[in-house]
Parts: sequence; C-alpha cells; structure tokens
Amino acid sequence: MSSPAPAQALWHGAPALSDCLDRPHIAAAFTEDALVRRLDAGSIEGVLHEPADRSRVVLGLHNPSPAEARVNLSTLLPEHADRTWHFLSGSMHTSHAADGMYVHLDAAGTVWLTAAS
Repeated sequence: MSSPAPAQALWHGAPALSDCLDRPHIAAAFTEDALVRRLDAGSIEGVLHEPADRSRVVLGLHNPSPAEARVNLSTLLPEHADRTWHFLSGSMHTSHAADGMYVHLDAAGTVWLTAAS
C-alpha cells in the first residue's frame, strides 16, 4: 500500500495558504528526520508525513485528473482509521459511507489534513 520515498521525489512540498507550518507539531512533520511515505490512492496521489516522535500525521492528497476523484481514508490508511482528521489547507468535501469517510477532490485539487496519533 505504501513505500518509503525520498522527500525530494514527491509532488507536494508543504501545505500552502495557511499559517499551519507555524504550528510546531505540523512543522515537525516536514523536517529532515520526518518519515515520508507515498500512498497508493488509485487516481489520487497521496503522501503521508510523520514527525520523528510519531505524535501526528500530515496527509497530502492531490488529484491530477481533469475530473473529480475520491478516496476512502479508512482504506487508504487503515492504521489511522480511528483518527479524527482536521483540515489544514486546500479544497475538498467529504462524504460518509458504511466503509468509512471519503475525501472528494475537484479536478487538479489538493488538500492537506492532519490527525494526532
């Protein structure tokens, strides 16, 4: 489902459009000693950042397609299925189904979410 990836190989950079990187617990997920993983999310590109103390995760999702796409967070990150996700930046809407919460991204949309461990 996921594999380690060097930070420079990823599409994302860091969350934009907010002061979220000023928060120490978010900024820690983007330091050199953070764990960064690419995620297999079908048509959506995903990346998960975890600070060295593993106290929080920061999830970036990007839809490179020209149509809306969705991903089930429980399926994408079963180890974090019980977490409450909080919006950091970007654009999305969610829907809930029996199998979990879905994040819907507009065409070429990007969103950043976070959850405490």
